[in-house]
Amino acid sequence: MTMAENYRLVMDVNKALRKALPIRLGINKRNELTRLLYEICISRNISPEKVLAEMPFSASGDEKGGIFQRVKRDLVKTRYPELQKKDRVRLMPLKIDGESNESAVWRGELEPRRIIVEKRSAGLEWTRGFLKMFPGAEVLETDNIHRASKELRLRDRIDGYALRRETIFIVSGKASFIKKCPCTKGAVRCGYWVLNLGFGCPFDCSYCYLQTYSNIPGLVFAANIEEYCGHIRKFDASQARQVRIGTGEFTDSLALDKYTGYSSKLISVFRETKNLILELKTKTADIDNVLKERAHPGVVISWSINTPGIVEKYEKGTAGVYRRIEAAALAASRGYKVGFHFDPVVWYEGWEKEYQDIVRRLFSHDKVRENTVWISLGTLRYTPGLKQAAEQRFSDNRIFYEGGFFLDFDGKFRYPEKLRKEMYDKLLRYIKEAGVSCWTYLCMEPGGVSSGLEGLEKPAWPAS
Repeated sequence: MTMAENYRLVMDVNKALRKALPIRLGINKRNELTRLLYEICISRNISPEKVLAEMPFSASGDEKGGIFQRVKRDLVKTRYPELQKKDRVRLMPLKIDGESNESAVWRGELEPRRIIVEKRSAGLEWTRGFLKMFPGAEVLETDNIHRASKELRLRDRIDGYALRRETIFIVSGKASFIKKCPCTKGAVRCGYWVLNLGFGCPFDCSYCYLQTYSNIPGLVFAANIEEYCGHIRKFDASQARQVRIGTGEFTDSLALDKYTGYSSKLISVFRETKNLILELKTKTADIDNVLKERAHPGVVISWSINTPGIVEKYEKGTAGVYRRIEAAALAASRGYKVGFHFDPVVWYEGWEKEYQDIVRRLFSHDKVRENTVWISLGTLRYTPGLKQAAEQRFSDNRIFYEGGFFLDFDGKFRYPEKLRKEMYDKLLRYIKEAGVSCWTYLCMEPGGVSSGLEGLEKPAWPAS
């Protein structure tokens, strides 16, 4: 469906509700029924009139006041057939309107209209080199990046996010160079640390939390890379055991590397560290800069992996999954340790076979199998407003409508715990059948979910 077709369906749903219900609905009640009926129509490929025709009700006498509750109950039961008493449903309003447009897809080339530079970053070598690559961009200097971003005057945060590739902010990072990963409270930690070199990603993944998290309408790059390298060396000296550090928390580690050159600097520095392991996590297949550097056991190149259909529909602008696998095989053949993140694992009809096929394809490469040091698994999850943001930006959002999502321990929507455990159990079996032996862990899950699962392994770190 197109964005226009989605909007027409919303109008059809509202029209069908007005026609079928003999009572006037307040805005909150109407929003709840519209949300339920819309998702049922999408997931079952059925008209709103037909859905409502299957739910007989009357408006006689005392029953009139209970019509809304009965219709909502029946729609909830239809949308969430697996619903249990303990499950919590939150029905967010649809924000699809006639002005919603499909977000432009990243084509691999950065073409900013403007570059806003913090004055303290203007004279740095990295900044001068970066600006030379974009002679046509308007360059502005500012004392305050946050004030400059507010002056762009975009309609709302979603607009700002959609246009983020048009504006580059060059800053000098000055706080929290290295910090612990902000893991969900109540989830089992994996001991990850984050190196914040930049903020913002050029890719458009429908499920990406940055759509609602980012409050700067552009891509942010740190120019003081040498200062970062100094902090890495100091942090290494302060550690008594091996620590895993990644740059992919708020961006893709390699998507823009041909412009930033960060990977070459980082690999060179981490080659000298004694207790740190660098992870460069990506959804691209462009690893030219990485391959120019000599591999080292303390540097891991990792890829997010999903089935071909999920990548094509919901990871716009990224490299196809087979290209990612080819890049991983090339990196492994050059001596790099590699890692993989099956996250998010998405439930849909036939998901088992497609994930099994991609696991087999990935680990059919001997070098990949031998050099894999960790695999993480995580099922699709999202914050309350994320689905709304995706609906405003993408015409295809079936991953949010297939399967039941309920409010979980951390306020995010997840599949029921029983289903998640079944999904993890099957994936762990596929990995074992592929002959892989490495650290395998769950991401953003409480301890109870991992209980009883076979195949979760403890860390087996590469020597540094």
